[in-house]
Amino acid sequence: MHQWIRFFSVASVLLVAAFTLAAIMAVNHYRLYPGNVERDSLSSPGRGNDFIVVSWDETHSTDKYKVWVKEYALVKEEMEATKAGDGDEEVKIVPDSSWLELETDVPEITVRDLKPDTSYSFIIRADNEKKEGLATQPRNFRTKKSQKIKTDRKITKFTFSKPFRIKVSAETGLMYESEDPEVAVVDPETNEINITGAGKTKITVTAKSSSEYESASKTVELEVIEAEPVTAGGAAPQIIYHLDSDNCEVVKMVSGADGAMIPQGLGYTGDQYIISYGMGSPNRIISFDTDGEGKTVSVPSVSMGHPNGFTYASENGLCYCVKGWTSKAYTYEPTSDSYGSVNLSYGCSGIGYDRKEKLLYTCSRTAMVAYDISDGYSVKYRCGVVSHSGTVYTQDCGGHAGIMYRCLSGSNKHGINYIDLYDMKNGRYLGTLSCDLSEVESCIIDKDGFLEILANNSSNVDYIWKTELNADTLGEGL
Repeated sequence: MHQWIRFFSVASVLLVAAFTLAAIMAVNHYRLYPGNVERDSLSSPGRGNDFIVVSWDETHSTDKYKVWVKEYALVKEEMEATKAGDGDEEVKIVPDSSWLELETDVPEITVRDLKPDTSYSFIIRADNEKKEGLATQPRNFRTKKSQKIKTDRKITKFTFSKPFRIKVSAETGLMYESEDPEVAVVDPETNEINITGAGKTKITVTAKSSSEYESASKTVELEVIEAEPVTAGGAAPQIIYHLDSDNCEVVKMVSGADGAMIPQGLGYTGDQYIISYGMGSPNRIISFDTDGEGKTVSVPSVSMGHPNGFTYASENGLCYCVKGWTSKAYTYEPTSDSYGSVNLSYGCSGIGYDRKEKLLYTCSRTAMVAYDISDGYSVKYRCGVVSHSGTVYTQDCGGHAGIMYRCLSGSNKHGINYIDLYDMKNGRYLGTLSCDLSEVESCIIDKDGFLEILANNSSNVDYIWKTELNADTLGEGL
């Protein structure tokens, strides 16, 4: 009996010692070896078009985490190449020098300078100063797509312009913010911009971030001009804006040919400026490439006299030219270099084309007239004229988005000149631009919507000036 008691006592001691030893070994092992990072614990709490944030569960006995990163497409190629040699066995990925190697003290890392819309493979391993842990197999995360916001870079409005929305092309929902609420405010419900006063402000347009696209922003400059529209007949001119070399830039220098040296009127095709030259004989129609040095000279087959007014109509590909006070307009077809003529209802000194409204405008000292080209040059609108004091000369005109731009020069033609603005549809005078750019002969609206002016410098080289006024947006909401 005592022998059995002694046996169980010894066995118990040995068993306790064994458990104690096992516990000590387990604790030492726990302290010596870092815990394993589980692949399934890897997640991405944040992503952009050039970065990925990756996090995982914290592991015990870890001083630092090793992180390897590589484009998934390259990893996939290696996996397929290995399978081709070893059959269908599962391929274990072991990072080598071709992987980007990083480390972090915490179970999260942000990897930057990545490519947009690209999948990346991540491998994580927990280490301490004594031992290396086991590396995970790759887990893949994708960067977001980049997006570009397309919109006007500059918008011009009047103080009386109606609320408007900015035309924006983006991949996600939009937010708007006005820098100066005393010029414009944004309605958060409708995203409409409401004019509150004259001046300049910036409207920041932000395309929101989504699971697929990165956020993007663009700033649109808004300039609001103080103006009060009045019925044109008998109104006194009101200067609402001044143009000079501080807010305009020369985009083209032009010169005549064959003895025709004085520019009179300007047409615009988008690729070319077409200018009528001469005061009597000789006359020339000269086309200049908007980019580069291309220049084509045409000798008119008709006697155009003083080719004061000139324009190009994109609707039918014809140029129209009028000499001082006449109801006959000569036509010029640039492609075939051919000439003709049409009769208009009213005499005029200038002629312009509104490619947005598809209307032909004429200007004179007595009336502004809009013609419908597609309806046999029928009169669609007629507007009275404001009366400038002193000596002024009607030059040419341009038009866009329902506004006619009537060019005038004073007694000192190379001093301050003027451009009157008329709302043709509503028969209203909108205000006058004063111009210190030498003699204003004509104007057009370029393909970006900005007002450009042909100025005669009384020399062999003349200028086409580009203004900061966006005529495309100025004509909206009249």
